[in-house]
Amino acid sequence: MSMLLRNVLVLAVEFGAALLLREPGAPWIPVLLAVFVVGSGVLHGTEAEFVPRFLVALAALGIAELGSRAWASPDAVPTAGTGAAILLAVQTLVLIRYSLRRRRVA
Repeated sequence: MSMLLRNVLVLAVEFGAALLLREPGAPWIPVLLAVFVVGSGVLHGTEAEFVPRFLVALAALGIAELGSRAWASPDAVPTAGTGAAILLAVQTLVLIRYSLRRRRVA
């Protein structure tokens, strides 16, 4: 259940960012910063260290950016869609791996 919630949260943020970034004059720095913060914090409460958190955050940035490019230009849909699908698969696999792990009690 926690994996599903984490994945839906990150997907919602990425979708919102892609919508905001599709306009040419969009404020891309705060939007991408918010996506990075949510992406790195979504694994809170798991045993994930720096590398998996950073990987999820970078994948979230890539998905939001590629999604905005695909929405802005219909010609970019095949390449941006393929890249976003690959990043989405990586992000989902990391979220599944760390969300389903049991926490060690010390």
